[in-house]
Amino acid sequence: MGNIFITPQWFFGYDILLEMMFAVIALLVCFYSWKIYKISQENHLRLFSWAFLFIGLSYIVQSSLNFIIFSNLDDVVSGAINLQSVYHLTLFGIYLHSILFLLGLLLLAYISLKIDNIRAFVLLLLLTFSTLYFSPYKTFILYLLSTILLLFTSYYYLTTYLVNRKLTTLMIFFAMLFLFVSNISFILATDKSLYYVIGHILELVAYILVLGSLLIILKVGKQKHKNGKKTR
Repeated sequence: MGNIFITPQWFFGYDILLEMMFAVIALLVCFYSWKIYKISQENHLRLFSWAFLFIGLSYIVQSSLNFIIFSNLDDVVSGAINLQSVYHLTLFGIYLHSILFLLGLLLLAYISLKIDNIRAFVLLLLLTFSTLYFSPYKTFILYLLSTILLLFTSYYYLTTYLVNRKLTTLMIFFAMLFLFVSNISFILATDKSLYYVIGHILELVAYILVLGSLLIILKVGKQKHKNGKKTR
């Protein structure tokens, strides 16, 4: 089925709450990036919005699955519920979360390629999901693929910042970098529980940075629009 995280007992429940927060923030990023896209009509913002829609949905799946497992933990220990049902539910949840999360990251990586070729995206899609499907270690492969995609995306935003020197681009670069490091933490979390906690904290910081950058873009855009009206 995949790797099982070693989660600190004191962190039970907090991880679910954080995942719900990730979902809300990611969906807000989706909303605001779509709002900016409608104003600017820049295609990469449309893809950015779709990317965070899928990421947000992936966290809804993950937090819901973990909540179901957490709320029935006593029954699992006592054997009061069917362990086979729990296994199939967990497996389905891992698949669905992985597909949605990777789809979001693939869209972000596709933006960094700066091409408009649907065949190239489909090729990336097939290669990524084939690797996930045929691997017996679903969770490990999820975070390995995510790490590769986020490394590529982080490099793109770093090079973009070095050209345009915009604060918002720098914030998104650090967000992608934190997500990259968080995925490495999740890979290491199969051996040490502390990395599981660190991964969640880094994710929270990353998504707040992305949301903050979009709010700054909107604020600057509104100010320019307001100043433009005044000059007329």
